Amino acid sequence: MSPSQEGIRLAKRVAADLHYSRREAEALIVAGGVQVAGQRVTDPARRVSQDQEVVVNRQVSLAALAPLTLLLFKPAGVAANTAWLQKTAGPKAKPPGIWGSERLAKLQMPLPLPQPASGLCIFSDDVGVLRHLEDRRSPMEEEWMATLQGPVREATLKALNGPGLRASINRQTETLTVLRIAGKDLDGLDLGRWLDQQAPLQDLRRQRVGRLSLAPLEPGQWRPLEGVERF
Repeated sequence: MSPSQEGIRLAKRVAADLHYSRREAEALIVAGGVQVAGQRVTDPARRVSQDQEVVVNRQVSLAALAPLTLLLFKPAGVAANTAWLQKTAGPKAKPPGIWGSERLAKLQMPLPLPQPASGLCIFSDDVGVLRHLEDRRSPMEEEWMATLQGPVREATLKALNGPGLRASINRQTETLTVLRIAGKDLDGLDLGRWLDQQAPLQDLRRQRVGRLSLAPLEPGQWRPLEGVERF
């Protein structure tokens, strides 16, 4: 038997010692809350022997087992993926280790945001949040702000006020028009392409998802979803 096959999986050992489920044990390990023989181990599949000391950081345990949802203001031109998430949120996450790169890499992104667009981007491992945002039977309302070059034709505004859509002029000058567009089951990429066919599209930003908006975030900033907040 090779050394990698000796002992039992660390996740199984932690689950048995602390009476956690396997999922809870894996989340705790990935969050950096477990040390084996004095060394922090973040691989749940790491095999340990019965005589190796396994120590659990209880402070990390509580945070690691709590669902995590992050709200980010994605700048235009940035690809919204876990690599960007780790670069943006990883270095500033507090307390250290709880939102380690391993956990951030496993967060899922419902309601994808196209690379050319900016605005509210969501990453989560909360099953309830993911189910709610991805429920196609009851899609979440989104609000977008679109900046178009020059004036917008009345026919364009009328077309945007079709079934399930509401659009209005938020601001207008001689050189640009800012539209506020709200609706359910919107595809940002399709919306941007259609708008660009009507008038040159300068900026497309997702301002709101459900009840949660970008405020007070600035481009490149992020914050965790608070326990009392609901989409």
